Amino acid sequence: MSDRLKKVVIVYESQASAEARLARYGYSPQLAAEIAVYLAQSADLPDYFSEIREELAAVGASVEFIEIEEVLPPGVAPQADQALFWCQTDGIRFYRGSSLPFLARLSGAAWYGSSLLAQALCQNKFECLTLAEAAGLTAPPSLLLEDREVVASLGRSAALDGSLFVKPNTLGAKIGIFAHSRASTMAEALDAASRIWDRYRDRAVVQPFIEGDDVRVSYMDLGGAFAAQIGLAQLVKNPDSETGGAFMTMRDNDTLSGAKDLSGARGGFGLSRAAAFTPDMIDLRQTGDERSRRAVEAIIPQAERLARLVGLADYFSMDFRIDAKGEPTFFEFEVCPAVTIYDFQTYLRSVHGLSLGAALARSMQLAYSRRRSAREA
Repeated sequence: MSDRLKKVVIVYESQASAEARLARYGYSPQLAAEIAVYLAQSADLPDYFSEIREELAAVGASVEFIEIEEVLPPGVAPQADQALFWCQTDGIRFYRGSSLPFLARLSGAAWYGSSLLAQALCQNKFECLTLAEAAGLTAPPSLLLEDREVVASLGRSAALDGSLFVKPNTLGAKIGIFAHSRASTMAEALDAASRIWDRYRDRAVVQPFIEGDDVRVSYMDLGGAFAAQIGLAQLVKNPDSETGGAFMTMRDNDTLSGAKDLSGARGGFGLSRAAAFTPDMIDLRQTGDERSRRAVEAIIPQAERLARLVGLADYFSMDFRIDAKGEPTFFEFEVCPAVTIYDFQTYLRSVHGLSLGAALARSMQLAYSRRRSAREA
């Protein structure tokens, strides 16, 4: 493998293309021109093509200049105004979001899912927490560690005494969460963070261990008020889990992530292995007890505020934990939740009364109808 630079590809945007793209989203020619001066600051770059080419050639590298529209896959542009893109994950490192909405935005096509900001944040738990706190949600005090080094902190560090919990910052599906993820001292937490770095090259989040029950918030937009469309389900603790129900581990979840429903129907993932246990979920709206009522009344407005701040749209999920009184603590959101597994399948049936295909067909029509919103620009 050579360490010598051989080719440079420079992608640039012209002012004319920036103006045209803004016009597609409803901006007047005057406003489009005004904004494009800022968006297309690379408009003067062609004046420097020769100089850049000569200097790179002097170090043995060729250069190709490409206008940004030419980056689009062949065949996209002709049908862009009638198309909608959806992708659940690009599979890049641990990424469970998609660059496809960015291409859709560039081509003028509609996309299904959350805002470009949210797609980029994806499963970064620490960044999710900082935004949640800005939206007024209760977020746990947290440290972000790279190996044993503290990169950033959120909240009161004094609260990080006693029982702690350590998890990967950007991995989902309980990957990297083991029985020893619960630590009794900061020294143990640092050991766990170091193991995460060595094993996955992912940073770790250290938080107080919060006693309580996990609540999954699920959402798919089929039209109507936010509160009427949201699902709130508490995962019942199972003594057969690796930690006796205290929290879910990777071993617990490596088969449940492939379960289509609560009766144990399996998908392709983990099909060859026996499930750790059959999941059970409680619809918090249906239980009627005071704790559940308090949790529902607190979580719905919090989820709506966070969704509005971040630009979560079309479908998403959030994770909370509620204490003995029903008070919620927020942990993370998912821009691309697994819509084929038991929690989301249960949500679609119980809240919308629809199968996945039927729900998507209706929800995607709504997303497509918003494709020319100036807000999407």
